[in-house]
Amino acid sequence: MNVDASDSTFREALSQLQGGPSAVPWPDRRDLGRAVAEALATGTATDAALALAHVLAADPKCEVRLAVADTLSSLPDDDFGQLTDRLAKDSNTYVRRSAERALERRREQQRANGRTRRSADQVNQHLKSIESEYGPAAAAKALRMCERYSELLIGSMVHDMRSVLTHLKSNCFALIGECSDGKANGRPRRAVTRVRSDLEFLEASITDMEAFTQPAPPDRRPERLAEVVAAALELARDNVRKAKLEPDAVTVKLDVPESIVVEMSRHQITMALSNVLKNAYEAFCGGGKLRPGNIGVEAAVVGDQVRITIRDDGMGMTEEEATGPLFFTPGRRNKTKRHSTGYGLPIAARNVAAHGGSMSLESRENEGTAVTVTLPLSSR
Repeated sequence: MNVDASDSTFREALSQLQGGPSAVPWPDRRDLGRAVAEALATGTATDAALALAHVLAADPKCEVRLAVADTLSSLPDDDFGQLTDRLAKDSNTYVRRSAERALERRREQQRANGRTRRSADQVNQHLKSIESEYGPAAAAKALRMCERYSELLIGSMVHDMRSVLTHLKSNCFALIGECSDGKANGRPRRAVTRVRSDLEFLEASITDMEAFTQPAPPDRRPERLAEVVAAALELARDNVRKAKLEPDAVTVKLDVPESIVVEMSRHQITMALSNVLKNAYEAFCGGGKLRPGNIGVEAAVVGDQVRITIRDDGMGMTEEEATGPLFFTPGRRNKTKRHSTGYGLPIAARNVAAHGGSMSLESRENEGTAVTVTLPLSSR
């Protein structure tokens, strides 16, 4: 049978399996494992899906355990460690090998993350040396040169990748159509789901890369800030819904005086604030849903500038994650999302900087995050 990868299906299965594995025929249990894999591949796995993975990892049938072992690389860190320890010692050779391959993939990803972090640390040290020897202005210019060079490289890459993606989508969607005619099941069906999900992620990455390299429009018009913030919030909520999450779980309080008017390119600042707000929502993400929490948006005029603070009491970040001059450069992906492109905050910071403003961030792990955007009231 083909099991629907939905939260209700997983909850029902968990309830049935409380009576033991025999409560569900083993081919159906195997299909449940594949459905969990599908949910993980598309980033829609709920707490019930993860709990079911643990139950099926102890199943007496090796075919069921293998279905779980094949999902390991997509699991969150805590679940990955527990299930890998179990399945890497499995009595079945195929299950063990699948778990070992997943472990090696995770180790390679950790090594790659470590290399990226070391490279970022080296750049930070160079910038600190320049600042120490030549002053903050020189360090700021050096950072801007690095950013401009990265924009040129990314722009060139986007052009080539967009051409490849056009042909790739056409061919892959034709294959997906053939495999989705109701006859495919098991591994082919799961592969189809992963291919579609990966293509969507690739397209989102290219779109964000392109947005990061676009020059800022020179036109500025007086805009009522309260209206811009409201538009940004609605856009953020729409994006949260597209990720199959329910934004109403989080309470949002706006304190933006109607009297504040800022000269801006409305689209750019709306996108910047929307990206920050979307990140704030995702700070409450866990188990495929948003837990209750609070987001606050405050704005106040300070001299000839407006200061906008977007604050949440979500998961927050460690001091290491939230510091350094390269924080707002591409490459830092949201740890709650498998398909985070890493361009949301860099695009926001770039749009704000194009207006002569600045963005800063303060965060504490398990306490929350505050992002402060400062913009000049007038472009003159």
